[in-house]
Amino acid sequence: MQKSVQIVLTAIAILILSLRADATATTDSILRRKILDYTEKSRREWRIPGLSLAVVRGDSTIILEALGVKQTGTSDAVDPSTIFHIGSMSKAFTAAVIASIVDQGLLSWDDKVKDILPDFRWYCDSVEQNLKVKELLTHGTGLVAQVGTYLPNLGYTRDDIYRLIRYFEPYYQPGEKFAYNNVTFIIAAKVIEKVTGISWEENVKNRIFSPLQMENSTPDATGYINSVNRATAHYFGYRKGKKSARESIVISPLKGEERALYWVSTIGPAGGICSNAEDMAKWVRFHLNNGVVNLHGEFNEISYDYPARIISPKEMKFMHTGAMHVRSDSTFSRDYGYCWYIEQNPSYRIIYHTGTTWGFTGVCGFVPELDLGVVLLCNSEVSEYARMGILRYIADTFKAYSSGLQCEPEDYSAKGLEKWLEAKKRGARRAVPCKIKRLSEVPEIHKLTGTYHKESPLGDATISLKNGNLYMKIGTMGWEHRLVHVKGNEFHLRSQGHTFPIFFHNYRNGDSGNVDFEIDFNYNENFGPWIRN
Repeated sequence: MQKSVQIVLTAIAILILSLRADATATTDSILRRKILDYTEKSRREWRIPGLSLAVVRGDSTIILEALGVKQTGTSDAVDPSTIFHIGSMSKAFTAAVIASIVDQGLLSWDDKVKDILPDFRWYCDSVEQNLKVKELLTHGTGLVAQVGTYLPNLGYTRDDIYRLIRYFEPYYQPGEKFAYNNVTFIIAAKVIEKVTGISWEENVKNRIFSPLQMENSTPDATGYINSVNRATAHYFGYRKGKKSARESIVISPLKGEERALYWVSTIGPAGGICSNAEDMAKWVRFHLNNGVVNLHGEFNEISYDYPARIISPKEMKFMHTGAMHVRSDSTFSRDYGYCWYIEQNPSYRIIYHTGTTWGFTGVCGFVPELDLGVVLLCNSEVSEYARMGILRYIADTFKAYSSGLQCEPEDYSAKGLEKWLEAKKRGARRAVPCKIKRLSEVPEIHKLTGTYHKESPLGDATISLKNGNLYMKIGTMGWEHRLVHVKGNEFHLRSQGHTFPIFFHNYRNGDSGNVDFEIDFNYNENFGPWIRN
């Protein structure tokens, strides 16, 4: 009798577990469908040609999908292995490399840059003497946001930019204000290279890609160029006067130098990594696991699977801790840590970073309390409203599920599209006004030719006349591009996907005068004129 009761109880237990498993499987299926439907809805609303999505819970990738195509006008579908530029998500890899070096005892976050790099120069002597390694990563050095970002587009190297940083006049005191920047990561790369004796690229491969088995990721544009399975970069813009949102969005493939591939590799430590959803899922899982990775492989026909700690809990916590306040209101507070945004809202704490390059954008983030991570890679430079909208929708969906709530998350993406369209209708304001003198008198173009001198590292520039058009050769790479007249003394030069306004002065005396020109780099980098004697 007792044995019969045990058999019945065991059968009931098995039935309950089976029902729970079925219910879980059904719930997971519903969540998966819900997330993919919303992602596809957002993709179509924003006219994103193609995207890859990875959703991670704990040590499992529960969604790994791709939607859309690699290039508009084709049927070549994106898949989870398709390579994208990840842009500024690369910054967190630079931070992780430094954390690994700190663990190794070769460096301290509080070490002074000047002690490691004696040739380091800064606009202010006091900052030059006291700037710490950790301050290179938090966008609080006092520089105006984005200063120096477009120097690679003219053909200047990483070493050139490192030497030019001393001429960037700070707008703020160190630590006074969060102002997003790329060039300080070039200094960080120099620090990494000095203390390890190998390049930033090799450090990323050895310390991150290899142990995480991110086999298809590269620290520069070469992986993208060499891949047969790569997404095409797409311009994303706004067309005035259209009635519908879809008609207002302009999408077109980027070709040739408009893709700015040289920029991607040069700005590498701040935005040069290329990867795919499969590999980036491993990266976000690594952060959810607090620096531990599960290694899988085979050796001598024996399979292995074991956890390995790559970065200590102390350094992982450090990277995920806020260092600079970004913004806040009554509903949330956002800080910037060591290459991660840390946002606290009423529902959860989310740690994330976005990324944008020419024709690509995405986001990588995780919610520790939900054991949830999300990676989204897009092949157009779509607004942050779209990417963050999808990320927030996924986080809200899992929060509701874990709390047992039957509520539909907010449609962040659609509301973001409305805000984006309104902002475009109003027109954008330039962040830093151009201070270069504009003149109404139009110069005679044949009187502008010659060699214009500038000290290193910017170097000389040569202007020549060919078939009635002016061409300028400038930059370390020696690229030559046409100068297009706009009005008065203003000409435009288009190089590597960016337009540089160029202003000529002192051209009234023609061939005998000391003609000069200045370049508007967008953020008033204080370089002064190139002079033709």
